[in-house]
Amino acid sequence: MNKSKFMKVIQVAFVVRNLEKAIKIYTDQYGIGPWKIYTISSKTVNNLVKHDNKTDFSYKVAMSYIGDIEWELVEPIDKKSIYSDFLKIHGQGFHHFAFEVKNFDEALSDLKAKGKQVLQSGDWQGTKFAHISTEDDLGFITELFKFPKSYKSPKPEKIYPLKG
Repeated sequence: MNKSKFMKVIQVAFVVRNLEKAIKIYTDQYGIGPWKIYTISSKTVNNLVKHDNKTDFSYKVAMSYIGDIEWELVEPIDKKSIYSDFLKIHGQGFHHFAFEVKNFDEALSDLKAKGKQVLQSGDWQGTKFAHISTEDDLGFITELFKFPKSYKSPKPEKIYPLKG
């Protein structure tokens, strides 16, 4: 049985060089927003892992919705995350789709059994995430989430544009 069956796309993510500039373009020129802005690092996320090694990396993210799909813009802060690797090799652009799966642990196990690697993972305030090496087969990286039963979106550092 294929336990990694993707049920629906829940997020599309892009790597950018300048998060503030990208947010303004998305908002002011295309009407996409508001954006919730967060910093991801060992101060905000537990068990940060890159290529099976516990590590510390940091990046800024901005999240908004178009319909029921979350759009994520990511700006690497240091040179340690898969996002900084991507930016160095490919420049700005599309990075990954995140999919809803029935069972995170089974889907992750199934993908590993197929020879896929966990590129980067962590636990952000109870939500586990894992980026999987599906780019050779699918043309993009896949992200999976395991949300806690009582999921509540983390409080953002900033929101752009501010209401009012």
